[in-house]
Amino acid sequence: MSNYKNYNQSNNWHNRQKKKSGAKEGNYTTRDGVTGIYISAWNYSRRRGLLVVKAFENSKSKKYESERGNTFISMMFECFYKDSGNKILEVALYNTRTGKVYLEKLGMVISTKAPNGGYFGQVKSK
Repeated sequence: MSNYKNYNQSNNWHNRQKKKSGAKEGNYTTRDGVTGIYISAWNYSRRRGLLVVKAFENSKSKKYESERGNTFISMMFECFYKDSGNKILEVALYNTRTGKVYLEKLGMVISTKAPNGGYFGQVKSK
């Protein structure tokens, strides 16, 4: 009986909360040898369904240095709602030090350096 109890406590898979969002940053290299960074993120909600965002550093991207030592890269973010097929394009500044970008049109934030696979969701105020 004690083995069953220990097994149940250690394997509470049915009590775990499903992951509702994720975000990551990566590097890419084109065939021409051009390198850059990309951002990919996803968020799922019952109301909206699945929202997928992709962004790539390209020739139009500009880098900015702030007085505090942060580096920002302007990138075009493509937001795609899988259920409705709607697409939203937005240019936003990605902070390479913090891994965060705020998408104003969506009212959402992407954080690639958040624990447990990144965060993409509503802005949480403290």
